[in-house]
Formats: sequence, C-alpha cells, structure tokens
Amino acid sequence: MISTTAILILLAVLFAALFLGVPIGFALGLSGVVTILFTADPQYLTQVPITLRNTLSEFVFVAIPLYIIMGNIMYHGKSGERIFGVAFQLLQKVKGGTGVASVAAYTLFAAIVGSSMTSVLTIGRIAIPEMLKQSYSKNLTYGLSALGGSLGILIPPSIPLILYASLSGTSPGQLFLAGIVPGLMIAGLLAIYTMIKAPTLDQVRIAQLAAIPSDEEKSKTSAIIIRAIPDLLLPIIVLGGIYAGIFTPTEAAAVGVIYAVIVSMVIHRTLSLKKVPTVFIESVTTSAMLLTVVIGAVVFGSALTLLGLPQYLSAFITDLAVSPWVVILIMSLIWLLMGFFLEVVSILLITTPIFFPIAMSLGFDPVWFGIIMVINMELAVITPPVGMNLFAIKTLVPKESMWTIIKSVLPFGAVIIAVLVLSWVFPELVLFIL
Repeated sequence: MISTTAILILLAVLFAALFLGVPIGFALGLSGVVTILFTADPQYLTQVPITLRNTLSEFVFVAIPLYIIMGNIMYHGKSGERIFGVAFQLLQKVKGGTGVASVAAYTLFAAIVGSSMTSVLTIGRIAIPEMLKQSYSKNLTYGLSALGGSLGILIPPSIPLILYASLSGTSPGQLFLAGIVPGLMIAGLLAIYTMIKAPTLDQVRIAQLAAIPSDEEKSKTSAIIIRAIPDLLLPIIVLGGIYAGIFTPTEAAAVGVIYAVIVSMVIHRTLSLKKVPTVFIESVTTSAMLLTVVIGAVVFGSALTLLGLPQYLSAFITDLAVSPWVVILIMSLIWLLMGFFLEVVSILLITTPIFFPIAMSLGFDPVWFGIIMVINMELAVITPPVGMNLFAIKTLVPKESMWTIIKSVLPFGAVIIAVLVLSWVFPELVLFIL
C-alpha cells in the first residue's frame, strides 16, 4: 500500500521550495532526497548516484547540448533573417502574406533549433515589427508569434522528444518522424487563420508591388532564395540522414553543428570568431540549466519509484471501468494545470515515469503517446504565468504590457487543441508516416 504521508512530504517539500524561489532542478532533487530520508532506509540514497550515472551516460543525452549549440550558431549567424526573407519574398503578394510568411519561417526554423523560445526571439525579431508596420492587430501579431514559436518543441529535431525517448525507451527517429505531420497541421491551421484575420493590402502597398518590373522582381527573389539554400539544407541533412539510416540522432546533431559552422562562418560569414565564445557560453549555460532539471527529476523519479506511485497508479487506472480515452483526457488536464506553473522539461520529466506505464497498460502506441504529450506541452509555453514564449515576446516588445500579450496569445491555444483532438481521434495522422 502506498504511503499517503510520504506523498504529502514529497509534495510539501517540492511546493515549499518552488514558493521560496528555488530553481526547479534543485527543488525536484531536494524533495526527492527528503522523501527518501524520511520514508525509507537512508542507504537507498547510495543508489541515486548510480541511477544518475546510468541515465546521463545514455548516448542520446549527448544530442541535447549538440542541438543547443547548433541552434545558437544558426541564431547568431542570422539564419532566421535569411529564412524569413525567402518566405516573405514568395508570399508577400497574397492576403496575409507577411503573417503566412512568418508562419513558414517559424516552421522552417523549428526544424533547425528545436527550441520554442529561440524561434520566437529569432523570427519574431523580424516578423513582429513587419506585421505591425502592415497594420496587423496586436492580437494576431503576438498570438501568431507565440504559437509559431511553439513549433520548435514538436517539429524535429525536438529536445522534449529526445528526453521522452530516453525516459520511455522509444526510438528518437520514429518520434522525430511522427512529429512532422502534427507540426505541419498546426502551421497550416495557423496560416489559414492568419489569411482570414489579416488586413487586406492597402492601395499604396499594391501599387508599390505592381511598380516593380517582373524581371527585376524574379531576379531579387532568386537571389534571396539562393542565398538561403545552405540554411534550408540543414534540416534536410540532419533529418534526412537520420531517416536514411546514415547516422543516429546524436550523430546527426554532431553533423549539424559542423554544418552550421560552415554555413555561418564560411559561406555567409555572418558569425565572426569574436562571437564564438558567446555562442558557447550561451550553449553551456542552457545545457547546464536543462541537465540540472534532468538530474533533479531523476532523483524525484527515484523517490516516486521507491514509493511505488507509478505502479500503484497504473494498477488503479487499469482496474477502473472507464474508457482509455477518458484517462488520456485526465492526463491532458493535468499537463494543462502543470503548464501554468512549470516549464516543459520539468513537466515531461516528472510525468513521463508516471504516465507512460499507464499508457502502455492501456495499449496505446508509445510513439503516438509521446507526440500527444509534446502537443500538450505546446500549451505550456503559451500559458501564464510561466509560459516561456510570453516572456520571449515581452523581450521583443518591452513597452507592451504583459496582460496585452497574454490576452493576445491565449485564444491561439484553440489551434493546438484542435490538432490535439484530431490526433486523439485519428491516431493514424501521427503514425501513418512511420
């Protein structure tokens, strides 16, 4: 029988630490250690370092700092500007062209960096001023940017998918492949909504575009596309290499770093040697913060395993006479509530060891379940008070009130919910590409 006292101690220490402002990784680790000390033989703590070593020595974890480095190189190498330039040049004449171009740029950049906040800071730095200049409403501009940036955690290469793969023993390559269609569905719905809500091109803008000779326009478009080809090849090389079986996701990350250096420092020369230390300092800082959360979550998970909570919940849910889909709905509501207070990595690391065994006992596909979890995580990055994409937009428009940004972004959660429901009802949308 599971100990209610132990669970209360675990939660009390965790929430007290978070309330006092303790970083999430340390709060998770502290609550796990205290729970083990008060509810079990203290010698069990000697097993924790072994668990940490076994977890962090997994080859797939090497991919995380490599993808972070790759994304930072392309960020500082102005890859986002070149990608947005291509999308804008091709789509500027249609209604909502600037907004649709922004969606396309967010989608393409997501396939490079694997981070939602970096996507917002990179593409949003260009897209937000351009949309506001063309009379887009703040609601549409900020909402589009927050949701477009969230694609960075679903479209591969995705760091949350790598973490889920490690925790669940699922193939990272299959998860990457399965994330493509839901990611494109979100991008497609966002583009359609943008075309409906965007302002019509005014007469001055139409006249300006019509005044450009067709040959000159084609030449300019061709030059912009050709310039961005090396950037656009990065996801093709990384993901294509994985799916073709040429290299593993971790090896693909290493190849991506080398290629990013070539693109940014040799081909475009937009990343100078002077900036390289900044790239590595930022990458090391981000990697250390993320892996600190991983370590804390592993200790937290060890305490949960010692208490038998995952096994208890799995048996309890299995014995309930409810539909498996009701269980998924309950999980999604829990993820939504956690998203108000925790960031994506923490939620994933806390809930996967608990929810994954339950999902498997109910007969769900592990790849499908991982994608459903990460789609839910997209809501976490746009919901207050700790939605990271909200803070990213605030960084880009510092004079705007946070309340205005929140009001603009929250309605766009309907797009994520729509794709989530479609992925529930039609699992083949996620799995057919495998």
